[in-house]
Amino acid sequence: HQEQGFPQWRQSYEFEGGISSFVEQLNQGKDTLHPQPLYVQKTVENTIIEAAFQYNSGFSENTLSFANCINTTDGGTHLTGFRSALTRALNDYARKQKFLKDDQANLSGEDSREGLNAVLSVKLIDPQFEGQTKTKLGNSEIKGIVDTIMSECLSDFFAENPTDSQIIISKCIQ
Repeated sequence: HQEQGFPQWRQSYEFEGGISSFVEQLNQGKDTLHPQPLYVQKTVENTIIEAAFQYNSGFSENTLSFANCINTTDGGTHLTGFRSALTRALNDYARKQKFLKDDQANLSGEDSREGLNAVLSVKLIDPQFEGQTKTKLGNSEIKGIVDTIMSECLSDFFAENPTDSQIIISKCIQ
């Protein structure tokens, strides 16, 4: 309180490297398939989408999702959009590069997420959570926004990083 003779002070918290560093920490001690996490940040209208992910040689998926800094442990529409974009982008690239032949089935969602460590964060004006515990995001429009942004960014990543892309797709096909 400035008026009572106390100095005004402010405190802020920052994690150097943001969610990319978080993903690196999740992959600590694991054999990663590409050197750096893929990082995406885009703003669409009043919604900020931020994602970072990196594959490792393991078989389990660890995707953490957040909406307005609340950990949505049961996922929601943002996570659905992320997962569908990832699976579709991997299949599109695998077909285009002939890693998947015409007579082979597409990669399943589970196949595309084996060995994936990811952090997805959305910030939106009017979050609608399902249930009182706020563990699942329900905003229907977020699914399409996240899907579109991730599809574009993944397509660019695969085109610009053919070696890393081949390693990731080979892992998913196995």
